Amino acid sequence: MRMMVQGAVAVYESTIENSAKDSRSTEHARRNQTMPTTDKTISQIFEEFLSDQKARLSPSTYSKYDTIIDLFKSYMESYWPGHDQDEYDRLTEAGGKFCDSFGPEEITGGYSEFLGYFMPHKVMCGKETMKAAGTVTKKLAKWLADKGYAEDTSDAQERAKEATKDLPAAQDVLDLLEHFVDMNAPDKYEDEIEDHFWINKIEPGKLWLEPLTICDGVIGPVPVPKEVTQICREMWEIGGVVVKTKRGWRLLEVWKVSP
Repeated sequence: MRMMVQGAVAVYESTIENSAKDSRSTEHARRNQTMPTTDKTISQIFEEFLSDQKARLSPSTYSKYDTIIDLFKSYMESYWPGHDQDEYDRLTEAGGKFCDSFGPEEITGGYSEFLGYFMPHKVMCGKETMKAAGTVTKKLAKWLADKGYAEDTSDAQERAKEATKDLPAAQDVLDLLEHFVDMNAPDKYEDEIEDHFWINKIEPGKLWLEPLTICDGVIGPVPVPKEVTQICREMWEIGGVVVKTKRGWRLLEVWKVSP
């Protein structure tokens, strides 16, 4: 019996995006209470930041900075953090773009969604790029404060520091689980659940998973390599398929792991 609701992934995407919008709107309101002002746009700030980094970095390291800033800019132009649909419609209908319309006070308000959602869910890349996302955004946040473009970016720097460790670690877990599934996926099974799952509980070599959209309750234990349970944390997310066999729940597919 296949236990899957049509559009479950779409429901999940909508739910997590709406949650991110709520949190970034709160950040945006708090951030704008006491912010320095400048006539420079986000695009100009990014150009200045990259120019400063280019003078001190090797070409290979600078290339990573350029890539992450380009991804961050793409995120901003797609999600308009801190701004509603009406404002998006009004400005874009007039030919406006996010990074050409707003200033540096808007930048760190997008960190949580960029690092927590956009990078792990929308960007296909290796662990080095994932790590660079945290490194570059941490440097950017500190640079904004040092330049006087932001009052206090300590929270943003801390969020980026966490991402420096968590994003590549999640990629390691994904690689381990993909290999494990390739070697151990069951041929015969009964119930099948395709969804995104929170990690509810961790024991050595075992995970308990909570489906986000399909059914209530916790599934487990689900056998995984012990190395996986040494790296991952509760409330990390796994996207994939879990099936019920005569020996219990097993992973059939894994396509995403995010912190």
